[in-house]
Amino acid sequence: MKSLTILFLLLSTLGLSACTSVKLSNLTQEAIPTDSSLSAEKAIINGCKAKGWTPIKVDNNTIDAYITVRSHKAHVRISYDEHFYNINYVDSTNLDYNDGDIHRNYNKWVHKLAASIQHQFNR
Repeated sequence: MKSLTILFLLLSTLGLSACTSVKLSNLTQEAIPTDSSLSAEKAIINGCKAKGWTPIKVDNNTIDAYITVRSHKAHVRISYDEHFYNINYVDSTNLDYNDGDIHRNYNKWVHKLAASIQHQFNR
């Protein structure tokens, strides 16, 4: 009976750990306010830094951003023009990416990044 209980607990734990994956969320067509005093590039860079992301300018309208949280790493590409910006997944480490599914924390980090960028535009 004791081994049955242990087996049940083990299977329950495995089942719960599998529930941490969700559909990966890319953010597209995020609006840039027309009355912002900051350029898109400056707002995106400041928003990244405010949330612990490391931004690296790739070209005139693209910034790659990286974050490391403990042993987890994420890499996104932020493309922008004068009206919109997009945040798209590029790569990750230890976030269990598999065929469009990823650890739920990734989406939280990306949504917080977008909120931080919007905050910079609205300052």
